Amino acid sequence: MSTVAVVAHTGKLTPENAGDLRGALARANLEPARWYEVSKGPQATDAARRALKHGADTVIVCGGDGTVRAASEAIAHTSAALAVLPAGTANLFASGLDLPSRPDDVVKLVVSGSRRIIDTGCCNGVRFGVMSGTGLDAAMMARAEDGKERLGTLAYVRAGLQQAKSRTPIATKVRIDGTTFFEGEATCVLVGNLGRLKGGIVAFPDASVHDGQLDVAVLTATGLREWADIFVSAVRRKHDHSNHATLGRGGTIAVRLGQKQRYELDGGPKGHSRKLDFTVDPSSLIVCAPAT
Repeated sequence: MSTVAVVAHTGKLTPENAGDLRGALARANLEPARWYEVSKGPQATDAARRALKHGADTVIVCGGDGTVRAASEAIAHTSAALAVLPAGTANLFASGLDLPSRPDDVVKLVVSGSRRIIDTGCCNGVRFGVMSGTGLDAAMMARAEDGKERLGTLAYVRAGLQQAKSRTPIATKVRIDGTTFFEGEATCVLVGNLGRLKGGIVAFPDASVHDGQLDVAVLTATGLREWADIFVSAVRRKHDHSNHATLGRGGTIAVRLGQKQRYELDGGPKGHSRKLDFTVDPSSLIVCAPAT
């Protein structure tokens, strides 16, 4: 029987969902489980470390992608498994791996023993599970940060429209596995571990969390019309160079920018830099997930 701990973001997990999770754990004979409450996503790293130190072999993380990302920092390269109860705005990690969203189903998945060992990515030494970006993507995430709790997905849509109108290209150089992949002006660079996003959008059609590689997209779109072309192509899953996107993949990706730009990891703004160094960390994280 699993020894379960819960890391819960108090600003994301509603009292009703918390009660449902406790009830599901009790019915599965997994209570009393240790609960660690955090008020900010990054605090989940220390909370998960404490859970592992006290013997947890499964950590249920209740929160959004930022909370899941932070907890994975502690859980990666251990024998413990990460389980997710999605409770954020986007929940791209959960949707990308087809994870359940109801407390009862999450606990059933934990008890079933169904596990997947997946790759993770690192950007400047910091782990991520879904995607990292700089340029329009990161600026949009930062712009949406204040309104996402109140407006939800609408905050990202509004921020994206604002940034698409004003974003200008900057000098960008991208090397994949030591070879120059792109050199020129770009408005956004995305590096992904998972390819599928919300609303049927596929950012990286060939992405896999089991292939030991990261996928990269260099975007050169400017203005609403060109960004709309990219969006339509992603929904239709028709990606080509004519739609202002150049796609590649590899184990190491070095991004050099003409000036400092904001960057994000799994939807969370992480500061500004001219240099972003990405590496894949193969088979580094055990996840409670349905079999593929």
